[in-house]
Amino acid sequence: MESALPTLSLPRLSRALAGAGLALALAGCPSEAPPEPRERVAAPARDDATRSALARKTWLQPTDSDDPDVWLASRDAGHDVAPGAPGVAAWRAILTDADARFGETDRMIANRAVQLEAMLQEIRVTQSAREIIADFVPLAAKGSRSGFSDLCQHYYNLRVQGLTREAALAVLRREAPRPSDDAPPAGEGTP
Repeated sequence: MESALPTLSLPRLSRALAGAGLALALAGCPSEAPPEPRERVAAPARDDATRSALARKTWLQPTDSDDPDVWLASRDAGHDVAPGAPGVAAWRAILTDADARFGETDRMIANRAVQLEAMLQEIRVTQSAREIIADFVPLAAKGSRSGFSDLCQHYYNLRVQGLTREAALAVLRREAPRPSDDAPPAGEGTP
């Protein structure tokens, strides 16, 4: 009895089987990769190492719910502190004063001061964020909305050039914007 199927030579049969196998493999693949399974991860138990998560942060994101004064006080203490801690009140006063002088928010002032502290450490200069803010506050009058970030960059460049803290601050003082000579004296205005 003869087979009703056509006979195929071995090379043609191999190609046909390979093509069919490839077609099946491709047909089984969706156009997008399947989503990776997402597992719910339980928060680890808080031990001493994780209690200081805020204190170890190097930057506060705009979406972080942490207040900059609590963050800076936590960094100073080396562990997270409560919002009512005395160190927080001191930082709040420092940041409120800086915020009245500079165009950046208290969060950005805190971030930039911590960033500059780290950059200075890289060039073997030790200066805390608190010292940086304290040094820069006298360079800007209240209400001037000066650029804290600009001062940070300029100060860093001066320190990289080898200037001491005092010399770099003297340069910044000389270059600080002065009130306009055309401005009326305090208490006087146009009628």
